[in-house]
Amino acid sequence: MSKHKELLDFYLKRKDFIKKEFSENIDFTDVFDPYLDEKMDNPIMIIGEAPGANEVRLKEPFVGKAGENLNYLISLSGLDRKRDFLITNAFPFRTFKGNANRTPSAKELKLGAKLLEKEIEIVKPKLILLLGNSAIKAFSYIPWAKEVKNLKKCGIYEINGKKLGVCFHPSPLAFNRKDIRDSLEKFFKNLKFEYN
Repeated sequence: MSKHKELLDFYLKRKDFIKKEFSENIDFTDVFDPYLDEKMDNPIMIIGEAPGANEVRLKEPFVGKAGENLNYLISLSGLDRKRDFLITNAFPFRTFKGNANRTPSAKELKLGAKLLEKEIEIVKPKLILLLGNSAIKAFSYIPWAKEVKNLKKCGIYEINGKKLGVCFHPSPLAFNRKDIRDSLEKFFKNLKFEYN
């Protein structure tokens, strides 16, 4: 089985894994990177928070305003979103309250961490980028990555043989702060050096 087929199968089975634990206030529409067949081996894995309403509608991660900001940041890296990056989430499904998106709970992120561990096993990314607090928190629940929550944002580190980048989420609220935007821009401009 090809790596792309294995990854697609994994994505399509995630809802069964989550539904065993809980199913309230979760939209189980599958949202995953649509360019699996175009990926280089060992792409950079970007981990965001969770899909929002726009992502559910288009069934693709990072397509709203945060997605526009991410595309801009990726353009600064000189790398290609379709080929060089695999984009995923700390929790794979939209979490909501009423009509609004909500931040995944600690219990949801713990479950998401188990899925991330398997996803990393399949993808074998050259570099893992954790964008925002939910991604960092979920990652800290992976047994070999507990110390990630102590790392300073917008740096590249190595934990147990895995290369990790930790930075802010490119949400509109964060991106409107000059200090955060400057940090994200600098972080992404340096990615091409980390990736080669």
